[in-house]
Amino acid sequence: MKTFKVLIVEDDENKKDRIYEFYKSKFEDDEVFWESALVSGLRSAKEINPDFIILDMTLPNYEAGVQAGFNPMRPFGGREFLRQAVRLRLKSKIIVMTQFETFGAAPNLVDLASLDAELHDLFPNQYIGSIYYHASMSSWQSKLFNARKDCMEPKK
Repeated sequence: MKTFKVLIVEDDENKKDRIYEFYKSKFEDDEVFWESALVSGLRSAKEINPDFIILDMTLPNYEAGVQAGFNPMRPFGGREFLRQAVRLRLKSKIIVMTQFETFGAAPNLVDLASLDAELHDLFPNQYIGSIYYHASMSSWQSKLFNARKDCMEPKK
């Protein structure tokens, strides 16, 4: 049987650790990879061809320390990741897990529900939904568990 591969693209170390620990407690046989930025996440996704991607929405372009100088956070880095995933013809199922309820800045502020609907429309073959993550809440865990169960069958 093929190993189920998972990529976590998350720049917050604490959030990544919590997601990883929960995920491995439920799906111990899955192979889990991690990247902390948009560019490295896309590179890994292309190389390892994961079955499932847990994607942060707000990401830096590069890992801290890799790109000297200006490396701003991209409020819609996850949306750009999804665009590039389509361009690269990745077959991965992708879920966004975010700590933010709104993205961008006025007058272009977007709430999570609106962004979720937009991503479903733009990326119907890859995007499977969004999860609001809060460190003091556990509701994200059951949502992540169900999302992973929904894409149980590894792609060929």
